[in-house]
Amino acid sequence: MKPPTGIPERKKARLHAALKRCGRVLVAFSGGKDSFFLAREAVAALGKVNVVPCAVETPFSGPGARARLKYFRERLPVPVRVLHLDLPPGSALLRNRRDRCYACKQLMFRALKREAARLGMAALLDGSTRSDSAEHRPGRRALEEMAVLSPLSDAGITSGEIAGELAGAGIAEFYLTSSTCLATRFPYDHPLDERQMRAIGQVEHYLARQGIFPLRVRYIPDGVRVEAGATHFQAVLALKKRLLAFCRARGLRFVTLDLGGLQSGPWDKKIDVR
Repeated sequence: MKPPTGIPERKKARLHAALKRCGRVLVAFSGGKDSFFLAREAVAALGKVNVVPCAVETPFSGPGARARLKYFRERLPVPVRVLHLDLPPGSALLRNRRDRCYACKQLMFRALKREAARLGMAALLDGSTRSDSAEHRPGRRALEEMAVLSPLSDAGITSGEIAGELAGAGIAEFYLTSSTCLATRFPYDHPLDERQMRAIGQVEHYLARQGIFPLRVRYIPDGVRVEAGATHFQAVLALKKRLLAFCRARGLRFVTLDLGGLQSGPWDKKIDVR
């Protein structure tokens, strides 16, 4: 992976000017590169006492997400608060409807807004970038309804530019790749089960630790489907025996390799049948 060059100075200046107008801020910290960069720049623009990064952990957070959170929080100049949200039995989110992302963002950002109010923070910021506007992001509507600010997107900064900037600062390659919550590993309307999510998250993290990334491990009945770039196919096949043993120890009988490679939002796309 060769990230592009960093962020143009004019965009950084625009970002810092917007941050300085915010006063004291709580930054929704996903544990990814974009929210890390936003929190770091907020501290540079506003000072440590005026910035609180805050992460939200849910049953949709897997070991990969926790590893990213740990990596980046150790590199921030201010402490990161962590809120733990459990889903009540029978939660509508577990039914995994097409509006799941919207409902989940509502839940998470309501909790973040309460925390911001409790701490006397004037604004709640999230790490959405200009790149996100070109993708299917149903949760974006929830942020807009709650007046969450997205200064990276407003400044015209893309995720690729952030990757380039952070690569130059020594951030390891794995942490420059994107990640999404474990609910996205299941087709819509398949009920979300914490045991299944935990198993899939563990398989994905296992492969990433073998140097196979970016990737996604998706649910199939009684097993998983591994999505990775074609350059990683041989590496996945070389792990055949160990990967099968790892998966079967977690109740996953079948392990397949998707010839279509890594996909973004595969269940949001329609197949053109001719």
